[in-house]
Amino acid sequence: MARRVYLHIGLMKSGTTYLQELCELNRDVLADSGVLWPTSSGGIRYRAVRELLGKTAKRPDDSASWHLLARQVRQHLGDVVLSNELLAALGVRNIKRLTNAFSESELHVVITARDLARVMPSHWQTTIKMGKTHTWSEFASSVCADLSSAERGELEVESADEDPPEAERIHDWFWRRHDVVSIIAKWQTCVPADRMTLVTVPPSGSEPETVARRFGSVIGVDLTALPQPASASNLSLGAHSAELLRRLNEQTPDADRAERKYVLGGTVLGARTDLEPRFALSQAQQDWVRERAQRMIDGLEHSGVRVEGALADLIPASQPPAGAVDPSDTSDTELLQVASHALIGMVAVAAELRTERDALRLQAAPLQAQSSKLHCE
Repeated sequence: MARRVYLHIGLMKSGTTYLQELCELNRDVLADSGVLWPTSSGGIRYRAVRELLGKTAKRPDDSASWHLLARQVRQHLGDVVLSNELLAALGVRNIKRLTNAFSESELHVVITARDLARVMPSHWQTTIKMGKTHTWSEFASSVCADLSSAERGELEVESADEDPPEAERIHDWFWRRHDVVSIIAKWQTCVPADRMTLVTVPPSGSEPETVARRFGSVIGVDLTALPQPASASNLSLGAHSAELLRRLNEQTPDADRAERKYVLGGTVLGARTDLEPRFALSQAQQDWVRERAQRMIDGLEHSGVRVEGALADLIPASQPPAGAVDPSDTSDTELLQVASHALIGMVAVAAELRTERDALRLQAAPLQAQSSKLHCE
């Protein structure tokens, strides 16, 4: 069985994609250092957690995912690093199920966290990429509100991958995934404070490898010395592109949301980010988030968890970024410009897919001919 298991549970929008791509790229190097990073091929890490928590299999091969992951952990004699940003929102019951699965190893929980004023725009656009239709102002005003426990319902999440609810429940959905003090308290019911580490994401403009250095110091590997991912795969959207995608969601079924996220919302529209204005919290919302962040920091100082970085990294700037706009104010002319770019970009994507299809057909032709020959014989 693995000596130590480092379980990176998120938070969402805190550099998780970057760290996962970095570790995946350097799986062999990590292995040479005695650290197992289980392959992400086919999304096995996410499907394995679904299976462990009793979720219905989405694909025929899901039923073996946890078995395969657990076997890798059992057979490895060094350290193991697992990362799944959906785990932070688990309720106590499923936290117990997950931690019990690694009871034979020394389990350490790692949490990455970022300034909330930067998290909120990033999280809203993720919900838009996934097919939701609430506006930025609806999202921001719902999150930046002091609701009572009765108003929120205090519903505990027992699913690792549930979809966001509708606008009226955005507040509860968001804070279950980003109230780091509450998240730590839940996980401390199963994991002692001295085996939990909070890694803070530095302010905007810092060296991108800072997160890698801090995370690497926790797992005992110098991640900054390793080859870095070629480019970000989780690109941000500008205000106009985000609004176009949101309006498209209103007119198309949820069945198409994967294509919107990974193709239109990422590859195509993500290339326009530097050409468009940003969207951000209002000044009043920025003030509210700063006050909320300070309360969270006060709680973190009494949580007993180790901090890699600085808690001051979690304090938002005193003012929102200059020039930020409300995506809903995007004009028809601006929407048309973005739509034209999107159409041209999707044509290029379709051409690439046709080229790939033709190449696969050429590769398959000899096998098809051989199969036909054998069938005739």
